[in-house]
Parts: sequence; C-alpha cells; structure tokens
Amino acid sequence: MHTSRRGVSTTGQNFVARTPLSELTIATNGTTHINSIATTSIDIQSIMLNNNKRKKPTYFTTTSCDHTVDAEIVDFGDPSYTCSECGAQMWYEERAEKSVNSNLPKFSLCCMKGLVQIPYLKRPPELLMSLIHGQDPRSKHFNENIRAYNSMFCFTSIGGKIQSNSSRGGRPPQCILSGQNFHRIGSLIPEEEATPKFAQLYIYDTVNEISNRFNHFRSNEQHKDLDKTLVEDFTRMVDEHNVLAKSFRKVRDHLQHNSTSNVCLRLFRNRTKDPRTHNMPSCDEVAALIVGELDNLDPGRDIIVRKTFGYLEKIKETHASFLPLQYPLLFPFGEDQYQENFPIRDNVMKEGKRKRIGVTLRDFIAFRIQERDFEHGIIVNAYRLFQQFVVDCFSMIESQRLYWIRMKQSTIRCDILNSLQEAIHSGETHTFAVGKRVVLPASFTGGPRYMFNNCQDAMAICKKFGYPDLFITITCNANWQCQHLLPEVTIHV
Repeated sequence: MHTSRRGVSTTGQNFVARTPLSELTIATNGTTHINSIATTSIDIQSIMLNNNKRKKPTYFTTTSCDHTVDAEIVDFGDPSYTCSECGAQMWYEERAEKSVNSNLPKFSLCCMKGLVQIPYLKRPPELLMSLIHGQDPRSKHFNENIRAYNSMFCFTSIGGKIQSNSSRGGRPPQCILSGQNFHRIGSLIPEEEATPKFAQLYIYDTVNEISNRFNHFRSNEQHKDLDKTLVEDFTRMVDEHNVLAKSFRKVRDHLQHNSTSNVCLRLFRNRTKDPRTHNMPSCDEVAALIVGELDNLDPGRDIIVRKTFGYLEKIKETHASFLPLQYPLLFPFGEDQYQENFPIRDNVMKEGKRKRIGVTLRDFIAFRIQERDFEHGIIVNAYRLFQQFVVDCFSMIESQRLYWIRMKQSTIRCDILNSLQEAIHSGETHTFAVGKRVVLPASFTGGPRYMFNNCQDAMAICKKFGYPDLFITITCNANWQCQHLLPEVTIHV
C-alpha cells in the first residue's frame, strides 16, 4: 500500500515533489510507462492565466547492458495542471474525462469537480514550519522521530496494533496497522498508582509534565533519544494555539482549586456554523466543563470524559475532533475536520439534480491530502506521520462502509441468510453459535463475494486467452534515478 501520490524530499530550502518509482507499469504490449522525477513549482494564478496549456509527453528509448530492450519510457513531466475548483496540483492524465482532450480539464480525484467545499488549512505555527522545512540537525531529528513526538502530545490512543518492526532490514519505511482500529480516550485523572497517559498529561501533575511525557513516549529506535528542549517548545506551542489543549487545561485549573469536586469534560460533536466555511472553533464551541451531579447526564452524540472511570471510551469517526485529538502536530490549532451531514457546495444543492447532497468521508480525506501551492498545511510533508495518517484514514473509511452495510442489510436482500429457522434446519442447535449475520455485498473490496467474483473473472480470462507463464514483481526504491537505472537493468529468468 502506497501512502503518497508524490514522494517528498528536500534540497536546501527548495522542496522537490517526486514521483515514486512504484508508479511504473508495464503494459501488455511491452511498453514501459513511468512518470519522471522532477521539481514542482507552480503558481496557481499563472496557471489559470495560461489556461493550463497542455504539454506533450517526452519519449525515450532505452537499451540494456547485455541486450537491447525494446521499451519506451513516457515522461509526463510535472503535475503542471491546477484544479480550477480547489487548486490541487494534478497531472493531465488524472483528468476525470480521459476521452476528452481539453486545455481546461476537470478533476474528480481532489474535489469531485467542485462538489466538495472544505476550508483550507491555516498556516501552522512558525516552530512547526521551521522544523518540517528545515535542514539543520534539530529539524532532521524531528522529522526522523515525528511519530514519537506526535504520540507524546496526542489526546487519544489508537486501538489497532501498529507493527513497529516492519521497516527493519533496509526496507523502505512502512506503517502496518492490524486488527480493528478505533480511537479511545480515558478519564481525566489516572487511577490510583497509575501513571498519566495521553489527555491526562494535560491535567494531572503538570509541574512534572515534561518528565511524565518522557516516561511514556520514546522513539521507536532506542539509540535515538528525544530532544527535551523540543518537547518544551511543543508544550508551549500547543498551549498557545490548540483549542482542545486549552479545554483540558481548564479542567486542570479547576481541579487545582477544587480537587474533590466531581467534574467532567463534554466534547461537543455538532457545530452551529457551516463546516464548509468555518473550521476554527473556540474553546466554548469545542468542549464544556460540567461540575456537579453527573448521574443523570445524557451524553447524546457528544463525548463525556469523566474524572475517573475504569474503561476507555471509543470515539466515533464522524466526530469533528476525531483527527485533531490524535494528530495535534498535523492540526496544531485543533480545527474541526469531518463531521456528519457535511453538505456539498451550495450552488450544486440549489440545482436539485443530485441524489446525494452530502460529502462522504472518502471525499473529505481525498480533498485534505492534496498538494496546493497556496495551502500551508504540513500533512503531505509529515514524513512517517503522513504514512500513519493515511493508513488511519483508510481504516476510518472502511469502518464507515461496514457500518453502512450493517445498517442497510434489508437493501441487499439478506433476510434469507439471517433467520433462526434456517440455522436450525442446517443443524445448528447451540444458541451461542447463532447470531445476526452481516452479509457483505459483492461491491465491498476484499469481501468473500468480491473475491469469488474476481476469481471467476480470472478463470474466464485464462479460458479465453490461456494461462499465464510468469508472475513478475519488481520492488523499486523511491530515491532511484529512473532514467539512469533502467538502461542498466538486466532481467534473469
């Protein structure tokens, strides 16, 4: 699984957008297609003034050391086209209507041809910008351990299991998440004889906050120690800019004067403002501090973080603070992200021609991970944290799809597979083994019916054209220079 459309490297203060070699494909006619590795520097205004003039691809012919390789390399150049709706940098070959050649193409990968309207990310604090884009030893150390620093300041924990040893042996860095993934949040105060974790670090024993964070969050590579001064700088940055941190600090201030009072923090799910234009809520819009009797408190669709309780509470993927609670370095201001009933653009809704009038979670994530010259977000430049973010978002989308399928079982006509009478007739007499089955449709990627249909299609293709002789897999390094490497490749069979 590739976690980026464009690899990112740095040269001094100029940033180079690179196309990974993993996008190399070999067509059935033996022609090799590959996107070149080139710098990208695009001004959206100049692009629009030039009407996105189409550039013809460059063709090369390569030869091997031992024999001539009849392969043609097609260089599509830089992503020199800018979406006229959202400003995302795109390649001409990524246009929505590939059968139409136009100097003003429309793109659906980024904003669904303008249907998705989301506020752009605000410029991060100067500390983050200098570390992400810097070349000094401190910036290099931060980029190598960015996941550890993010975990040190996040408010929630990931329920899935992250395989930390998957990048050993000289392989490219990977982020592999297994098991059921969900985000959880604990109590405001740790249990007796327990150490504070995650959101508790913002409230409990803040005098020794730096040492408490170091006790629980270390770099994955033990020979690399985290920078204490950097942690202190991040603490000040989060306290100054992050509205979620300010909400938890309010609880700290209240407990310092009333340590025995029964309190809880209510994280609101719904917002009163239009999410298409406003994503910077205030502390009062994000959370509320509730003091007093909490037994009859109705949480509704909000998150209630109590003072002490012995279990972790799951956070719904559609909560506006789901991603900011887990990624405080990617969203340093705690701005709202995806939420339920996210509407599409106003002018499209007024036409009344679309059946679906809401933005899906997949559309939101696709918009957020695009590169734009005028947007100062650091998501794409977050190195290994970007890998974790994309994998986490993929699990969010899958979870939403599974939830929709579970709620729409009557639509896919699965009643005949779920009845208790059918189970008894099949010989199942133990009640603990009988439950409500959820049938996955054939359109769900990875489901049993999906795999069965693909297997049948593969057998039909083999019956028509014959069985394949070889399956060849090539693993490439994103830092390889393709133009110089390919002429020296020798294939041994």
